[in-house]
Amino acid sequence: MKFEVKNPDYGKSPYTGMTKEHWLEVCEFLLEGIFSGIESMEGQPVSRRVEFEVSYPNKNSSPTKASAERFEGLARSFLIAAPLLHNRPEAVICGVSVREYYKTRILEAVTPGNPNYLYGLQELLAMAKEGEDTFQHTCECASLVIGLDQCRDVLWNTYTAEEKDRIASYIREFAYGKTGAHNWRLFNMLILGFLHQEGYEIDRGVMRDHAQTILSYYAGDGWYRDGHRFDYYTPWAFQVYGPIWNRWYGYAEEPWIAGKIEQYANALTDSFLSMFDKDGHVTLWARSGLYRNAASSPFASAYLLNHTNVNPGLARRINSGALLQFITREDVFVNGVPSLGFYGQFLPMVQDYSCAESPFWIANPFVALTYPEEHPFWSAVEENGDWEQLGNREAESSPHPRTAECAESSSHLHSAECVGSSSHLHSAAGYVETIMNGPGIVSAHLGGNGACEFRTAKGLFKPGDEYIRYYIRLAFHSHYPWEAFDGQGAEAMQYSLSYDGAKEALVPNIIMYGGVNDGVLYRKQYFDFYHNFQGGASIDLADFPVAYGHIRVDKMRIPNKPFTLTMGAYGFPEYQDGEKTQVIRRSCDGAEAVILKQDGRQLALVAYTAWESVETKERRGVNPAAENSILAYGKLRREKMYGYEPYVMISAVLSRRDDREWAEEELFPIREIIFTDEEQCGGYGPVTLLMKDGRTAAVDYEGLEGHLMI
Repeated sequence: MKFEVKNPDYGKSPYTGMTKEHWLEVCEFLLEGIFSGIESMEGQPVSRRVEFEVSYPNKNSSPTKASAERFEGLARSFLIAAPLLHNRPEAVICGVSVREYYKTRILEAVTPGNPNYLYGLQELLAMAKEGEDTFQHTCECASLVIGLDQCRDVLWNTYTAEEKDRIASYIREFAYGKTGAHNWRLFNMLILGFLHQEGYEIDRGVMRDHAQTILSYYAGDGWYRDGHRFDYYTPWAFQVYGPIWNRWYGYAEEPWIAGKIEQYANALTDSFLSMFDKDGHVTLWARSGLYRNAASSPFASAYLLNHTNVNPGLARRINSGALLQFITREDVFVNGVPSLGFYGQFLPMVQDYSCAESPFWIANPFVALTYPEEHPFWSAVEENGDWEQLGNREAESSPHPRTAECAESSSHLHSAECVGSSSHLHSAAGYVETIMNGPGIVSAHLGGNGACEFRTAKGLFKPGDEYIRYYIRLAFHSHYPWEAFDGQGAEAMQYSLSYDGAKEALVPNIIMYGGVNDGVLYRKQYFDFYHNFQGGASIDLADFPVAYGHIRVDKMRIPNKPFTLTMGAYGFPEYQDGEKTQVIRRSCDGAEAVILKQDGRQLALVAYTAWESVETKERRGVNPAAENSILAYGKLRREKMYGYEPYVMISAVLSRRDDREWAEEELFPIREIIFTDEEQCGGYGPVTLLMKDGRTAAVDYEGLEGHLMI
């Protein structure tokens, strides 16, 4: 099962061929998969499960979770059905009237005594586990009212006054119930906003308390700190629900707060463009990766604002590209619905708050389907932003690119310097870099391979927390999803520290942001951090982009010996079962490179200083894109407790999407390395890199300790 774009329109959409009609066909395609998996059309849209240990409901979850799963299936599939009904009121899927199905199921869900009743707040509190006082129902009530608003004339307005009151009474309980101290406050705001616009009285003080709390999470550059993290919950929650709330309530009743929400939304879309690759694809990063293309939704919801600075041709191109990234792959679908994974089913990235129906949140960008055909989002010609300025360095480009003349005249960089972020086009070096100081994210568009690669910071977790693997990496890459950690030594895109005699290798559990200076990003991470830095093993991180990836100039600060230290590149998934990955070794002026190569793609790890060997190992079950993968990694050993040995580990992680042999200046981009100390160990002083493209990069860790942020 996969979606195919039929009759693509490459005049209006030269990159994807997708128009509004194609998006509506996607809605029908997804609903067909959902409906085909429902055991009885008299029940809620609950999917056939294939995973029972982590996702809910399971043997360890609360009794409330069985009801939550049914509500999640109803409300999130409604986010697909509602925009379809807005455009095609008489839509029929699998022989079932979509309007009548959801009209009936929604009313049953709020009606006590009905077999499809989903329980009210007080009933959930009565059956909850000890300490459980917030419920998934709050989230799903928000999705429900969004859908009801989207197909208001088709469905909501066909209910009787008594039926509307019954629905309103049910959702009101959750609007005033306890909620999470994070993005969930928006759910309560949306429920209250819907009630208000339908003429029901609400407590304005409660609404204002939720709204001011949401503003207090703002960190800068359009990003909110959700809980204590920065992740995709800013784009797919704050920057979707905020504009909806503005439209329903904020602009009229809370103009100051609404103005801030609008300002922050525009700041986000300015910088967030940098986090999608040449194909408009999303990078696997942080929790809830199974929401997939929902990350692109701020470029759709932006048009709910009174004022937006989003380029409509670019907005649709990113949304369509991100959507096609997933729905055109057969491995994404299990039993007709998106799997619990990024591509195929992948247990290491599933959280216990997700169920089989959770991936339906991929419908968040479908808010754009409520815009008329003549709206700029649908009528503008697709553009590809700064990728057009980077040119066509990549061999595997879009099959239907715009002409160079057209791209030259229409492309532009979005700069958000007024809110702290900044974008810099380095045309000679072949990349565009965007700095977002608020969340501590530095993103690069790589002209050599069409990838988006970004480096993140401001992450802190308890040692051993499973969330570490989602957040704390040296970099994230749109072509190479992160791999799970196995504690057996080398790990993908991270340092791994093995003390002699220890049962398991350590990975960092805190990463701090030191800012960007003269084009170099500085960060610092600690292994096994608990409550202070005294005596802790750490790495000072410094890196900067090149056209095919990035250069690392990292300094080890590990007081205890003996140890073995490794650093992995990205995991290289083996897609073709019959094709063995080539492992190619090259050297140049003392630098050693390992290249992993399969048809149409290559990944290289290049070691310059400190690393004693560059090795590879085969892995299984840790990669989201393939069962088998190969990891290239650098390795070194320290045994003397004290001794002046190489401290600075210089390397490059590079990739390309073709079969062409690497030119020497591409694979070995550093011409000369100049240390301050005569021993050439990097124990003190700046390290200067003279690059073959003519640039000079000066790396200096002095003062880093005083600039670190979390």
